[in-house]
Amino acid sequence: MYKTLLRGILALLLCCSTLHSFGQTIEDDSPYNLSLKRELLYGGAGALSIGVGTYLQNQLDNPLRRNLEISSYSQINSFDRLGSNFEHGNTRKLSDYGLYAGVALPGLLFTDKTMRKDFFTISLLYVETIAIAGGLTNITKAGFGRPRPYVYGPEWIPGTKLSSGDQAAFVSGHTSLSAAGSFFFARVFSDYYPDSKLKPYVWVLAATIPAVTGYLRVRAGRHYPTDVIAGYALGAAVGYLVPTLHKKPLLRGRLVLSPSSGGVYATYTLQ
Repeated sequence: MYKTLLRGILALLLCCSTLHSFGQTIEDDSPYNLSLKRELLYGGAGALSIGVGTYLQNQLDNPLRRNLEISSYSQINSFDRLGSNFEHGNTRKLSDYGLYAGVALPGLLFTDKTMRKDFFTISLLYVETIAIAGGLTNITKAGFGRPRPYVYGPEWIPGTKLSSGDQAAFVSGHTSLSAAGSFFFARVFSDYYPDSKLKPYVWVLAATIPAVTGYLRVRAGRHYPTDVIAGYALGAAVGYLVPTLHKKPLLRGRLVLSPSSGGVYATYTLQ
């Protein structure tokens, strides 16, 4: 997944470099403003963080469960024990659907004629959003190296070494990416239609999809409650902030006072 995302980021960064002047032209009616330096910075930071996070995860040791600092489920803090350390039904597959729904949700923006005209701008901002959220998630997973709940479950075979994926509980990537896509969708919709009566429903939808995804990840024995709460906060923040940081500033003007025969003549010019 991350290799495909990296290729997409690099391709869009190339487009940003070669089509910069075109992008500035088509976004005249857009609430967003593109800057070549800023897009290279955001996109490059996202791509770099994904690579660094993946590298760090691959450098994790492969300990046995008995050698972990916390070797028993009963030693986990009481709040995280509210979850489960084994999978219930097909909750893992359902959580995958939650991830897909959140990540794909911004595609609905292009069903609108106005936003479809800004396809390049919105797409670039979305790739930056997913890249940054994915990179921060990867680095956090590697930094904490927290064993997943199922490691402490009854089906775990003694003597099995933990892989890097088994130590990737904090934070929940499904939840963070789902939240990033969902909140990006709501933020962009609100920027294009600030007075729409649909805004409350859009935000409720954006908040619900990653919340359900996170719940399912806990029930699937893949994460603890704190993993999904942190993942939700991370993804929502990135999904909200990337479009916000690209918003065009309010029209600014310049007030000029000039002396005249009748006193002072004032002119205000928009810049």
